Amino acid sequence: MVKKAVSWVLVGVFTYLWTWAGHHWSYLNTPGNEWGAAFNLFTLVSLVVLLRSARATGAGMFDRFVGTVRNFIPVLPWLALAIVISLSVRWLNIGMYANPLDHYIHGVVAVLVAGIATALWYGAIENATD
Repeated sequence: MVKKAVSWVLVGVFTYLWTWAGHHWSYLNTPGNEWGAAFNLFTLVSLVVLLRSARATGAGMFDRFVGTVRNFIPVLPWLALAIVISLSVRWLNIGMYANPLDHYIHGVVAVLVAGIATALWYGAIENATD
């Protein structure tokens, strides 16, 4: 019962972190530089990856939580590659950005934060389901 309660408290903390990072963090959300849509899209991509990956196991209080996050870490470079390719295709389609390097860096940060935050709250839910 304690494990379940602690896990759901962590779900609340991590979903707040996800919301703040994706929709309120000034680095990703300033006028003319909003990354909320990309953040949401890559949250969904991360969630699909997490749902399709092997379920973490463990007997300790946080074993499944840590295992879920640990199993997701190797996916992060692929998410970064996906956003770089997506931004490159967009660039070819509509033209050059004012500062392309800055745009790519913001995109990679948005995707990595979305992936990590999603893995955290998903791992906490996985830990609570016993």
